[in-house]
Amino acid sequence: MAETTVHGAVRRESSGDDRRNRAKRNRTLPPLSPGDLITAMPDAVIHHIFSFLPLKDVVKTSALSKRWHSAWTTTAHLVFDDVLPCNPDDTYSPDFPSLVDSVLIRCTSPTVKRFHITNFEYDEALHPKLDLWLRFAEGRRVEDLRLGLVTRQLQFFYRPRPFLYCLSWLVRLELSCCCFSLGTTVRWPCLKVLLMEVVEMSDDNLEEIVSGSPVLESLELHYCWRLKNIVIDSTSVKKLIFANGGFSDSEQIWAPHLLSLRVSGIWGLASVFRLDDVSSLVEAELDFVVCTDKSRDLLKELLEKLRGVSTITIGGWCLQVLSALEMEGVPCPLSKCQNLILRAPVTRWELPGIAYMLRSSQCLEKLVIHLTHSCPSTFKLDEESVERFNEDLLSWKGNFQCLAKHLKRVEIIGFAVSLGSKHLLALIKFLLGDALALEKMIIKVDLHAQSGQKRLEAADLSKLLGVCRDVLSYQRASQNAEVIFNYPLEEVSF
Repeated sequence: MAETTVHGAVRRESSGDDRRNRAKRNRTLPPLSPGDLITAMPDAVIHHIFSFLPLKDVVKTSALSKRWHSAWTTTAHLVFDDVLPCNPDDTYSPDFPSLVDSVLIRCTSPTVKRFHITNFEYDEALHPKLDLWLRFAEGRRVEDLRLGLVTRQLQFFYRPRPFLYCLSWLVRLELSCCCFSLGTTVRWPCLKVLLMEVVEMSDDNLEEIVSGSPVLESLELHYCWRLKNIVIDSTSVKKLIFANGGFSDSEQIWAPHLLSLRVSGIWGLASVFRLDDVSSLVEAELDFVVCTDKSRDLLKELLEKLRGVSTITIGGWCLQVLSALEMEGVPCPLSKCQNLILRAPVTRWELPGIAYMLRSSQCLEKLVIHLTHSCPSTFKLDEESVERFNEDLLSWKGNFQCLAKHLKRVEIIGFAVSLGSKHLLALIKFLLGDALALEKMIIKVDLHAQSGQKRLEAADLSKLLGVCRDVLSYQRASQNAEVIFNYPLEEVSF
């Protein structure tokens, strides 16, 4: 009886608590004002927001609330760009060095993830100032450092102090308009990405950098003069990008552990290079222009060295050089390429080059064509010979082993009314009619309105639909071949 009474009392008390709790929950709470919501943000969220904003907008957040008055001083992302617009409403000062000094004095963050100085016109008088800024970054354990200098005279290059070569926390480094000293000792134990543009350096400097960066993965070189031999014996460096013919009388590129290689930009007459050992490559991109009569020999030698690479990308100018080789009857090196990517328009000038690559890539399984605008050629092909060659396009039937056995997928990206030329349509018709193992051809249509138009014209869309019907009617050598036109319907409006 007592036990029952106790339990009953407990139940009654519990019921009373429930009623009180329900009453509290049903009580209407006053809504928080936007200012309260901003004030209530955790520090981690605020810093995350700061990482996406230009520094001038980060400074302006001081007007949001009392708490945010000095919140910007705790940001770990300091990105200074000397070309930012200045007006009376901006916090930025027209005196860029004074602006940087002012922000750094107020910065209270114990660490800095990003420290960028970009588009800063440098001369020797600013050397001490730049040293002080980099000392600040060193003291805050910078992880991402970008020193994007510009100079009107090549002799006014920034020569970094020795401490810059020993930043222990550095993960990413970008340098421009700098000069490496002889006998430099490099210790970048955490560096993974390095980009150097318009930099004066020697073969020994590069060797010191590679040996002093044990976890370096990506190396990018843009116009690095006095560098003759690129020797990378590190097993960690997997990606090499070099551009714009910075190598004066270059001799060799020796990187036996490299997985990815990209050559781009415009190369000068003196910029001749040779691939010595790139035996581990799995992907390579050749998208450059060479202003020399030796372009045919250079490109053929490059393809010889890339015979074992499974993914190859060819740019527009290089494809035109291959057209010249095809027209001259130069034998193509047989390649193990399985994925071929072409970044070029498909006009009469590129079709012979495409034939050259198809003949070379006997194991090709996937062909991707990124349609681009026409690129200028530094040499001339005989127009009549090219036209005769292209007129015989459909007679190529049965001449390519990859089409008979391996090619399963074709993607054409950037197809539009203006790019749907007769040469592109002829290539599509040829591939559908000769690829016996083809499973899918995906044509990704670009439906953006032309310049000056706010929407597509009905006539343009009608013409595009007519082209689609024609393509879908082409005869297919493979019974399993599926043709898919992929275009964003939200772009279609009248």
